[in-house]
Amino acid sequence: MTKDPAVSVLKMREQAVDLCQKRVVADETEEFIGGWVLLGPPPSCPSPTSPGGQQLEEVVLLLTDRALYLCRFDWGLDKVSSFERVDLRHIVGILFGTYITSTLSPAHMDELTNVGFVVSYQPGKDDVRRRNTRTMSNLVDETPGKHRMSDGASTSSVSEALATIFGGSKQGGRQQPVRKIAVKAPYAQSSIAKAGGVPNQTEIQRVVTICAEIERFSFKAQLAREGEERKSIIEKGDIISVEEAKRSTGLLEQLGHAFKRMVWA
Repeated sequence: MTKDPAVSVLKMREQAVDLCQKRVVADETEEFIGGWVLLGPPPSCPSPTSPGGQQLEEVVLLLTDRALYLCRFDWGLDKVSSFERVDLRHIVGILFGTYITSTLSPAHMDELTNVGFVVSYQPGKDDVRRRNTRTMSNLVDETPGKHRMSDGASTSSVSEALATIFGGSKQGGRQQPVRKIAVKAPYAQSSIAKAGGVPNQTEIQRVVTICAEIERFSFKAQLAREGEERKSIIEKGDIISVEEAKRSTGLLEQLGHAFKRMVWA
């Protein structure tokens, strides 16, 4: 009865980051840089940057010195349900800015607090999407570059097959289209955010910090030619603007929200 719910949620999120790191980073030589609990569109969303009343869910983003991992976490079962691995060498751009997913209240349309970023990458053989039907408790095999699932079966061939299906190299001589990972920063001004006892970053500060880290380690992974001037891959712009979100909000959705407000009042 005396527990602070905000502190409990913070601890739960920290444990989720730690668990995701242990489950999805199979290569022990990868250096863990940081992990964040953010908001992202569900896997069923046709396009992560398209407006239309997206119902975002909490996701875990991990950064190592070699890859970026987007993990979907089952908070009820405390396990990773699926994850996507992107090799840092394949990242071609990072866009950060306004990310409006609802226009039903003024708070949802505040361009200063509703921000996020989109990582664009060119799929390659080292990029993997994996959905777990049982467990993510993978055991490291003695053979370098391989790891075993909990039932003992080697997943190196499975990883290669998934890479071909979801990332793959060139098919039929054509380069695969650019894929995108979109995430949004949770609201900073909340009891949960303040419970950490440390100075809290604003939403845009948090986004810029994460983007800078991704760019920094992407540049380290992408070897530049001697004498070549390195240009920033970070760009500022709207992911989903207020105007775009308003155009996609249907009348039925607005009426439903107005009815709920009447009931709550």
